[in-house]
Formats: sequence, structure tokens, C-alpha cells
Amino acid sequence: MSRPMGLPVAFGQCAGFFHDGGGSTGLLMLPAWGFEELTIRRGWAELAVQLSGAGYACLRFDWPGSADSLGDTRDLPSLAPWQDAVTDAATWLKGQGSIERIVVLGHGVGALMAAHAADRIGAEALVMMAPQRAGRAGMRELSVWGGLLASALNIPSQAQANDLDIGGFGLSAGLARDIGQSAPGALPRVASVPALLLMRPTRPGDAEWAEALDSAGFSVTRTEYGGHDRFVAHQTESMVPEKDFATILEWLGRMVPPGDGEQVARAPWPKGLALDGDVFEERPLLFGPEDRMAGILCTPKGQLARAVAVLVNSGFNSRIGWARSHVFLARKLAESGIASFRIDTHGLGDSENRPDPAAPLIYDDHQIRDVEAAIDAIAPLGLGPIITFGRCSGAYAAIQAAVRDSRVAGLVAVNAVRLILDPNETHEQRMHSGTTSIKASRSRALSPGLLGDILKGRMSLAHVIRRGTSMLVKSGTEMAGRLGGGQTHFARLKQEVNAQAARLNARGLRPILVFADNDAGLDELARYFGRQEPADYDHAEIRVVAETEHNMTAMHAREAMLNALVDAAAHACRREAKAA
Repeated sequence: MSRPMGLPVAFGQCAGFFHDGGGSTGLLMLPAWGFEELTIRRGWAELAVQLSGAGYACLRFDWPGSADSLGDTRDLPSLAPWQDAVTDAATWLKGQGSIERIVVLGHGVGALMAAHAADRIGAEALVMMAPQRAGRAGMRELSVWGGLLASALNIPSQAQANDLDIGGFGLSAGLARDIGQSAPGALPRVASVPALLLMRPTRPGDAEWAEALDSAGFSVTRTEYGGHDRFVAHQTESMVPEKDFATILEWLGRMVPPGDGEQVARAPWPKGLALDGDVFEERPLLFGPEDRMAGILCTPKGQLARAVAVLVNSGFNSRIGWARSHVFLARKLAESGIASFRIDTHGLGDSENRPDPAAPLIYDDHQIRDVEAAIDAIAPLGLGPIITFGRCSGAYAAIQAAVRDSRVAGLVAVNAVRLILDPNETHEQRMHSGTTSIKASRSRALSPGLLGDILKGRMSLAHVIRRGTSMLVKSGTEMAGRLGGGQTHFARLKQEVNAQAARLNARGLRPILVFADNDAGLDELARYFGRQEPADYDHAEIRVVAETEHNMTAMHAREAMLNALVDAAAHACRREAKAA
């Protein structure tokens, strides 16, 4: 089976994807971690696509405790599970028939791991992209980055004593300690192994790695990593560093060509379970036309599922969710006997691009059809009533899929800043309209902290102006709608939103809408249903969560989403039993 974005595989504790270019040179791709991995995941996969297109056999995977793999990095006592994962991955790759040589390639902390593993796994070449700086300086850099990210996104800290937290991704004290102690000077000696080091000119730690590689016996080619900063930017701004990818391909072609592999079947489709947890079982499931989309089906272990939730991408996040929240939800749902299908719609995570490259990836009819394709995939499995779930743009897609598809028996929408799309609003306006409520924004606008954030570069003046303009336009539109009765554009949108709610209620489906207490989704709710107390809305159950932000990073916010899903499943099961 051929698939450009790779076939899902599993080994040990790890989930991954294999891109078989047919050659005899295997590329072992060691990923970044946490927020960096979430941001560059799509581009990392595209690098694998380019490498396999050049003939290399590429394996990319998730670290134990990260993304789709088993465990949690907050619980790992040391670096040993990651070191074992590199060895296991190399063994798996070498076992894929006619692989004669291994090249190890890493980004960020993956580059650090690659340098220390090259000799152990017998790599014939090494590629390091922006290697994680080791020692206390490297840990300080990560800590400062985490603080800046938390400040910019209003994320409350979840770190326990001595843990490291970056945007809701946590490293245990033991794992952080071992990464910090993986110093460049501790590299084992090698015999003239060629190495390509993509260096950030403003980061002194990269130069330290160059000197260490030379001292350890590597034959080092240094080059500037010009596209790094745009690549690791927040997902809405991230850009694939095409020139840097081309540099890697050209260097590999000279140093370790892909070679000709035997015409043998490699990476057979995994049968049965891919990953086996204590209370859940997970396996990859490709779905949609030509299996272009990818997801992970998580089912309760040792019992029949009583319901199944489709977890839709939030923004440009992959199926793991912001700060791995969808993985948390999936595995906790399994404890309650509820299955889940966390998915990547077209163009996101590990799913193929849309046939129409000009179509938006989110806030678009195509994504709603992708959710319906996911329902098509799980409906025949007999996992019980189907619940749709999403946050932000994923909430919009989950709502609209529930409205369209009568197979949906429950709906949980979190921080839905759009209940309906205004055709007079551009996609860019939707993407930049802000996620903070008007009340919170006004309070912020009057605070001295806003000016400080602008002056320090934590917030752009252009964003503040866009947000203010959006609030004024929406307020004016609502006022005109109230004055103009049912004849205005806004009034017609309001009628349609209320009609959609009525259709769901007529099917016996009572949505659960969850909001952070300062979220713009509360304004959207009030815009179409009037500003009321949460208990007074009659079309849906409204739940408001304090002391969190739009991404719902805090643990109590995740638990609020989990409780909403469990309650939606219970309601759907009661309705199904009553109907039977």
C-alpha cells in the first residue's frame, strides 16, 4: 500500500509512520519534543515525504510519553526510555528488508539524541537540525521559552516541583536532568562519520555542538539553518523551510545515496493492536477517500464500548490536541468505557493534503465532510452512540457535523467562537478575530500591562487593532440586527443558528457547550441566543470553567471537557436504551 504521508506503525511503546522510498538507505528521524514537535509536526512529515520521494526509507516516530506513544513525559524517571526507543526504532528499520545502512536525523532534542546514538546504532551519517543546547544553559533556554509562551497565551503553569513545563507539555525532573547532562563533550568517538549540522547563527549552543562533533571524530559540514525561526513559530505562522530541506537532500545524495532496495514487501500494515495500555487499546485507522486521512481509534480494554467520541482537530493542531489534550481525553474516556476516534482532517497532522489546495483547512465545508467521513469509518464498528467533540474551529466542525448527520447522538463543543459562518466575513477575519471575550478585552485594553506587552514584543499592535476593529464591527452588526427586525443579514444568521439548535433538540440531542470564563465564545453564544445566565439557556447545557484560557491547558479544564464528554455519552446511551 502506497501513501505519501506514510503508513502507521508501532514498536515498543512508540507510534510512528514509515515512508518507504524503496532504497537500501534507511533514515531514522528523531523528533523534537512538546510544543516544538506540535508546531513542526506537519513540516517534519513533509520532510519525510521528500526524503522518501528521493528513494530513502524513512521512519519517524513519537517519543515515549509524547504524542501518540504510550506514557507521559511527566512520569518518565530518566532518559532511558528515549534511548531504548532509538535502539528499538533502528532495529525495526533495519528489519524492513534490504536496508543496508542507517542515517540518523534529528531536530531540537531529537538532534541531541541523534548525536549520542549515532555510534550505538551504527549510523553511517548524522544530520542535526537546531540541536537542543545541553547543560544548565539549555534547560534555562527551555524554561525561559516556556515562560514567554505561557505569558503570550495566558497559560497557567501546571509544573510540579522541579518539573519543566512548556505550553502545557511537561518534562519530569529526571528526564529534564538527563537531557541537560547529555553534553556535547560526552559524545562517543566515531571514525569519520559524515555529519551535517544546520546551525542557527544567533545560538551559541550550535557552535558548541560543531566543536564537539569535530572532537568526537565526525566529519562535519556546517550550514546556516535560515528557515528555523519561521518553522518553529506558532502553528498559524509556521512555514516549512524548503531551502533547508533541499540542503539536507543534496548533502545526503552526495554522502549516503538512497541505493536500490530489493523489490520486497516492507512495513506490512499492522494487524491487531498497535499499542496496548493498561485500560485502553489503540490502533491506527486510515479513513476517507483513498485512505487519505489518519486517526487513532482508542477502545476500552476488556469490555465493550458503550459510546464513541470523534475528536476533531482544534485549529492547526494535530490529532493529539493542544498540549496532548486529545490523547488525555481518549485514554481517560476508555476508563469510563467510552471509545474515541481522534482524527486529522485533510491537510492537518498526518493526513494528506486536500485535492483542492486553495481550500481553507478549517472553518470550511470540506472539514465538516471530513468529520462525516470519520463517522462513516466508525459507524459499522458497533461502538455505541456517536458523539462529536471539538474546541475552537473544531467545535464549529463538530456542531455542523452533528446538525447534518442524524447518526450523531451527542455533541460537546468547547470555546466555539463561531456557531455559524458569516459569508460576508473573510477567512482571514475569522482567523484573526481573537479568542478573548469583549469584556475581558476591554478590561485588558484599560490596563497598563497591554502597553508593556506591545513595547516588549509579546503582542503586536496590529493584532490589537484587528481585534478592536472586529469587536466594533460585530457590535454594530448586532445593534443593526436588533433594530432591523428579521430583515437584516445578521437577523437571518440568527434565525439559522436558532433553527439548527431546534433541529438538534428535535432529535433529542442536547448539546453541551463548554467555555473558559473569558472566552470569545461566550460573546458568540450571547450574539445569537441573548446574554443569559448559563442555567437559563434552553437549547443547550452551558458550562463555564474559571481560571483557564482558550486552549483549556489547565488540568481542571481538561477534566471539565472529559466530564462533559462522559455526560454526553451517558445521555446518548439513555436515549438509545429508551428508544429500544
